[in-house]
Amino acid sequence: MRDNDWLQKQLEYLLKTYFADVKITNPIEIKFGREAKYRFGSIRLVKPRGLRSPRFQTRFVGSFPNRVWNSLASRDIPQKSIITVTSMFARESVPTDVVRYTICHELCHYHHGFSSANRRLFKYPHHGGIVNKELNLHGAKDLVHAFKKWLKEYRKKILESRAIV
Repeated sequence: MRDNDWLQKQLEYLLKTYFADVKITNPIEIKFGREAKYRFGSIRLVKPRGLRSPRFQTRFVGSFPNRVWNSLASRDIPQKSIITVTSMFARESVPTDVVRYTICHELCHYHHGFSSANRRLFKYPHHGGIVNKELNLHGAKDLVHAFKKWLKEYRKKILESRAIV
């Protein structure tokens, strides 16, 4: 059974191998999430909650001047991107290349400015098949091919289990 440490090693490998030219503007965390049939991965930007303004505090209202609160603004605390991968991929029966493709897919979103501190390059995250085009440009054609092959078989299994007899 794979764990979050294994995922972290895969992320580091993929960043070195395929995304060495991508600037990492904020920390990236990766973990297994809940099991899902159709959504294999997601990325989200977690903004720090930061400190609330003194007027919303119930205790010690007059003890901190505004300049202290302004100097401790939430923008000074770094944001982080969290990649969540379906826990179905924790099973050894799922090929490693499929998991790597999913991580690369989310890294493409990160690179394009979705759920990251990077400048957004496109209006929509999947418009025109941009993710697979980007992966092909980065030399991950083998991962795209392996994922498509696995996905075809996976969909067949799902459809067979739905068959009404």
